[in-house]
Amino acid sequence: MRTKDQDKQQRIKDAMVKLILRDGIDGTSVAKIAREAGVSPATIYVYYPNKEAMMVEVFREYSASPYRYLMQKIGPDMDGGLLIETIVRGCYSFSREHEGIFSFVEQCSRCPSLSEKVSEEECLCDILDIIHEYQRRGVLRTYSDWNIGAVLFAPVRFLAVNHCETNEEECLNELIHMLQGLLLK
Repeated sequence: MRTKDQDKQQRIKDAMVKLILRDGIDGTSVAKIAREAGVSPATIYVYYPNKEAMMVEVFREYSASPYRYLMQKIGPDMDGGLLIETIVRGCYSFSREHEGIFSFVEQCSRCPSLSEKVSEEECLCDILDIIHEYQRRGVLRTYSDWNIGAVLFAPVRFLAVNHCETNEEECLNELIHMLQGLLLK
């Protein structure tokens, strides 16, 4: 049995993301991924049993990336306004700094066969734990996790997808102010 190599596996992931962004999910094959990654198709099967399993695993990993990024920036001791600002700015920064991953996740999340296998709530759990603590302390209003996710993350994604380049800072400040008014007690 062949051994796994982290560098090779990362090249395979990078190739898959690049090809999906360029050619779409249906236009991306194991053979194309292998060629782009500089490995044989057989090598891909050392890491993944098939294309679908590879896409689900990479989609799951990359869907969690922005939330891991945010967890490095937020903490339970911030005041509520700063928490909301940090989440908004962190999400927006991640989308700009990791545009390929952000675009890949956005594209895959619109694919029913992938999105039903990867729960965003599963990726959000650590951030939701912090938000729940703020709700328990009476700092944030108590809303369902679904609505919290919708109002905190969807507007930032909208700005990122539509490249709020003109008055970027003004757009972010306005969004932060709106969300603080909605979520803070």
